[in-house]
Amino acid sequence: MSIFKASNLQSLPKFLNRCDPLAVLERKPKKGSDEFFQKLMKTNFKVIGQIFKNSSKNDITYILKNDIPNELQTHSFYTIWVNDMSIICNIFCRILDIDSVGFSLGTQRVCQRYHIDNVSMRLLVTYAGIGSEWLPENAADRKAYYRGMSNEQILKDPSKRKFMDIWDVAIFRGGPNGLLHRSPDAALKGQSIMMRLDHENFWNTVLKHELDNKVL
Repeated sequence: MSIFKASNLQSLPKFLNRCDPLAVLERKPKKGSDEFFQKLMKTNFKVIGQIFKNSSKNDITYILKNDIPNELQTHSFYTIWVNDMSIICNIFCRILDIDSVGFSLGTQRVCQRYHIDNVSMRLLVTYAGIGSEWLPENAADRKAYYRGMSNEQILKDPSKRKFMDIWDVAIFRGGPNGLLHRSPDAALKGQSIMMRLDHENFWNTVLKHELDNKVL
């Protein structure tokens, strides 16, 4: 099993023409991020919305304005963070050849069970906390997964589990050849800051209705 390791954000679109189940761009946290996110994780929040590639920065700023404390919106790192998310949204639009993405950002993690995404691609970035856990093929029992068995039965070799680091950009392919992954126990019990991006069709069919229900 091969993994596409991108050298920078601009090289991520090469993933589209490859067969790898996962693309990873390893990144180091930006200066000032730790202090900022430690303060932000004191606030529980979840925001969802549609981000357009031609107005991504403004869209993200608008979506966050009511959920991020005012004192952090004026923090010197806030603009750096929004700009980073904006660039990644634009690149994901390029990869999928779409005009917008479904955007989710929050402090709570809910994917406890190993699973394969029921979408063509999904992008994840953990900005703070514990990154996603994923299983190489030799560590997973797919038959146990498809039979609905427990995590303990799906995981063949705990020593071979892999974890994303904070700030890494990960793109998981879904479908039959996708990799099993989940939110690790430490992330489920603690606070995180994770961004998830989906195809605009997922926004139209799932996330938009989730937002409508939240408003109601």
